[in-house]
This record gives sequence, C-alpha cells and structure tokens, in this order.
Amino acid sequence: MNKLFITDLDGTLLDGTGKVSEKTKEILNALTEKGVSFAVATARTILSVSNILDGLNVNSPCILMNGVCTYDITERKYLHCHYIDPEATAEYVKAVSGRNDISPYIYTIKDNELCAYYENMDTEPARSFAEERRKRYGKNFVQVDFKKLDPTYAVYFVICGKKDVIEPYYHKLKETKGLYVAFYRDTYDTSIYYLEMCSDKASKAGGIRYLREHYGYTEIHCFGDNTNDIPMFNESDFKYAVSNAVDELKEIADEIILSNNENGVALKIKELTE
Repeated sequence: MNKLFITDLDGTLLDGTGKVSEKTKEILNALTEKGVSFAVATARTILSVSNILDGLNVNSPCILMNGVCTYDITERKYLHCHYIDPEATAEYVKAVSGRNDISPYIYTIKDNELCAYYENMDTEPARSFAEERRKRYGKNFVQVDFKKLDPTYAVYFVICGKKDVIEPYYHKLKETKGLYVAFYRDTYDTSIYYLEMCSDKASKAGGIRYLREHYGYTEIHCFGDNTNDIPMFNESDFKYAVSNAVDELKEIADEIILSNNENGVALKIKELTE
C-alpha cells in the first residue's frame, strides 16, 4: 500500500514559536530514511516553507497556499498551479483597490517564480505581515496599481487585519464566481484575522486529490489544527487533530493526538509506521 503522511504546518507540525522542533526533525528524518512518504499542506508560500523546513527531509510533493499549487521541494519547481479567473480578479480589484482601511495583496506565479504585489501598506497588520516575511524569508513585495497588473498569473489574494475591518470584505467577496474565500483567525495573534482568496478549483482537498491521481497514493493520513484543514480532512483516509486544534476539527477527526508543542505529529507517524 502506498501511504502518504501529510501535515499542516502552523499550529500542527510547528511548535508555538513557529518552528519545527529538533525532536520532530529527528523522528521524521529517521522515518523518511526508511522510505516513509512525508509532505506538508499549508497556507504558506514556498519562500517561508523552505526556510521553516530547513533540516527536515520532505520527500513527497507538497500542497502550498491552501491548495493553490503543488510543489516539489527537492526539484524546486511548481508541479501544478490553479490560476484565478481574470473576471474574479477584476471583482477583487474593484472591491479593494484604493481603500485605506485595508492593505490587500495579490500573489502571482510565472516562470516558476512567486511574486507578491501591494498598493499600500497603510495598516499595521499589513506592515507586520510584509515585514516578517521580508526579514525571515527574504520575500519581495512590489508596489503596483492593481488596475494595471496583468491578471493572467494571479493565484492568491490576501487581506489581514482586525475582524471588524476584514469581515465586511468577506461578505462582499464570498459570492464572487470563480473565487474560493476563506476567513479565519490567525494562529499566533488571535486579534488578527485573514481573508484568503484563490481559484475555486484550489483547496487542500483538491491538492489531496491531485496527489492521489498523479502519485498513486492509496492511503492518506493527514494532520491539522484549524478550520481551513477541514476540506483536507474530508478527502483523507485517516485524519488526526492535534490537541490544540479548534473544536470544529476535533469533531471530525478520527483521533486527537498530542499537541504541536509535544511533537504530536511526528510521534503519531512513528507509531503508525513502526
């Protein structure tokens, strides 16, 4: 049987400081050396994922940006991307462009390169969002007029901020044809919410289906902590929620395991494979 063990990162594989513990690295590297297939499924981009997972052997294709793309870390290339319909991009730009209460972003993937664009960084949450990614992961943000940006390669939109500011945009955009919209609280700073948008063909669930179809996995075990992991849970054969997970995820999990601060994912994979 061709098994894959795939895990969310923040709040699941990563500890409370946003890192992979040395114990988890030790356990998982020993298992992948024996041929255990291991991957991650995350809202993060490859720039932050590569940095965070340094020293950890990820030997299977990963689902990035909540299913927007599938990426081979070993080969350093995008295997598959879901691009947003240009009409949906136009609706997003119409809703957010020129606003001073939010600082939205647009991500594109072209020629195997990820780029992030913004119109303004007038809000503190958006400045913090960009500054962390610049300092920790070397991510480059380019200022543009969204109305002049080529929509062909748009893959991901994001707005972050206080709930009362972001939520009206969620209600405005959630019915946009061709757009999948997720609205949820940040794992580390619970005062901040994220509004993430991508093609309605993209999701962690779609990523799971892609891996089954193209890599022949017949049994998939997944791990998560937040509501954006629910689609992935629904597509997997076995699903595990860390003990620090939200109640909605715990309710549909096959098992609740040790928390992200207790190496829960690594220890469970070890138990299942030895």
